[in-house]
Amino acid sequence: MSTVTMSPSSHSDEPMMLSESRRGVGGEATRVSLYENDRSLEGPALRSPHLFYCGVVLGQMNVQIGSETSLTCSPGDSLMVSPLQTISVDFPEARSPSRYVTMKVSQERASRILENTNEVALDTSVSRQWQVEEQKYCHVTNREGIRRVLEMVSFLIEKNPPNRDRLIDLNVRELIIQLLQTRSRPLLVGEFSRHSSTGGLAAAVQYIQDNLDRHISIDELVEEACMSKSTFYRHFSDEFEMSPLEYITRERIVRARELLADPENTVTSVSHDLGFSSTSHFIDTFKEHQGLTPKQYQLEVTD
Repeated sequence: MSTVTMSPSSHSDEPMMLSESRRGVGGEATRVSLYENDRSLEGPALRSPHLFYCGVVLGQMNVQIGSETSLTCSPGDSLMVSPLQTISVDFPEARSPSRYVTMKVSQERASRILENTNEVALDTSVSRQWQVEEQKYCHVTNREGIRRVLEMVSFLIEKNPPNRDRLIDLNVRELIIQLLQTRSRPLLVGEFSRHSSTGGLAAAVQYIQDNLDRHISIDELVEEACMSKSTFYRHFSDEFEMSPLEYITRERIVRARELLADPENTVTSVSHDLGFSSTSHFIDTFKEHQGLTPKQYQLEVTD
């Protein structure tokens, strides 16, 4: 059996590194990854600073959230976890590969989909309190519609047909609509509670993700986190081991890599989309973090 733990103080631009084999990334509006594990593995994984989704396509995962909650995810199951939760995952020895889809969830996109959907029926067991105050996770078990979407996303990433990313985005929209009909809806569209340092940081991180296309001031983040500036700096540094501005730059570079993976995007358009003061500033910053210019990176990943 392999065990992977998301440590309480480490973060990565990947939502969850659970496997030795990352088969692909797709989607224009939402980042989606497919992972496959076909043998026993032991290694570190990093907890996500974002609202995180994992859907099981094949195999089984035993998940520990924090020190209290244990659950098993089987094919067709979905797990949504609020930001900054510590997660441990065991992969039982399996005769067939474990395969799962992950995505970094945008509450802004989920809210837009909800607004544009005439009627999304809600499980009657769901509380009407939309603030994500105590709901640290939601485990949705074996819903047929979700299972079919996961299988299609897996197929699209693995086979890479024409218009793959557009098709993935359509399926992600369908997946979000399906999830909005479950107990995960408060996590998808609710506001993170600001009553704790974790909730405040989660709200600030979500704000960063929603505003990567423009300049973000520290005062805005402090307001989102409902903390004093000194307290915000202290908690942010303790959690992410970098300053808020360093984190914003890192997230812009992560997003830049995603945009540059589309050969139709130019270096200038990506620079503009991510709010850099100039294209030359974007090129210098990207090279500092990646060791390549944006154009060199784009040619490498699209070759």
